[in-house]
Amino acid sequence: MRTVLYPDRAVSALGFSCASLGSRVSEAHSRRLLDYAFDRGVTWYDVAPSDGDGDAEAIVGRFVAGRRDQIIVSAKVGPARPSPSRVMRLFSSLKRSALNAFPELAAVSLRALRTGGEREPLRADRIGSSVLDSLRRLKTDYLDVLALQNPSVEDCRNPAILDALADVVAKGHVRRLAVAGDPDVIEAARETDLFPVIMIRNNPFERAIERVRAAPPGGQAEFLVVRSPFGKAYERLSHLLVGDGGRLASLASQLAYGPPFMTAEILLDYAFGNNPTGIVVAAMSQIAHIEQNCARAARAPRTDVVEFVNKTVLSAPAPRGFGVLRP
Repeated sequence: MRTVLYPDRAVSALGFSCASLGSRVSEAHSRRLLDYAFDRGVTWYDVAPSDGDGDAEAIVGRFVAGRRDQIIVSAKVGPARPSPSRVMRLFSSLKRSALNAFPELAAVSLRALRTGGEREPLRADRIGSSVLDSLRRLKTDYLDVLALQNPSVEDCRNPAILDALADVVAKGHVRRLAVAGDPDVIEAARETDLFPVIMIRNNPFERAIERVRAAPPGGQAEFLVVRSPFGKAYERLSHLLVGDGGRLASLASQLAYGPPFMTAEILLDYAFGNNPTGIVVAAMSQIAHIEQNCARAARAPRTDVVEFVNKTVLSAPAPRGFGVLRP
């Protein structure tokens, strides 16, 4: 596993998103995935109170035991933790069975079928208790990173919210703060020195990272975390690769890409190539996903793939139903 330099330690270039643990993925399988990823060198684990219909933090907490000093736990404040009813838990179980039988439904499930996790208005007086609740579920006395998840620009400028975040750091509950959002949010967060970690969505069709890099950074060195290297980009790139008589697929083959994992490999290499000194966080719900992603993370970042995507893929006509690309 390739590593990058986090402010005070080396961390894996690949991070594990725990969004599906406990909902799409059963607890037993979740533990197998976490253990397998750790054995393959993954040391960054990203989790939120809303993940896994509210169960992911507890699952990660049981995984953390005995290896706390070897991993980074990146948690969040912002998304509400759901409290699904017995009926909704049954629905989650049925959804998990359907996804196991029909993996192609995965992309739909993560958007249309997700339960809970809606963002409530952020209140300064709830930040401390939210952090303590996460610490209890995670069975740890500190968070390596606490991310303000998808805040508004106003949230990032609210003195009461900023004071509450500074307080959890001062108390030792949180080592470093992060902001996860769009470029407008990150620009507002950079007006303070509270957020040394920046989390941004990045794939060939959501190139917000370019705008973030073009703007002057905050008053301290920033560590960049790329989120969502796949998402809707997977479907769009797949359509492009099979369209136009396979012209793009033929060009991609010259860069050593081929079936059956061409789309995923290009997107992951693009993310690593676009963030060579930071990390890329990806959801991995199967052992095969971990093996594939760790193999890509072990390689040197490929700037040639970034150039190929930016110059060739993004200039291709939009596939039917996807509309015009807006960087």
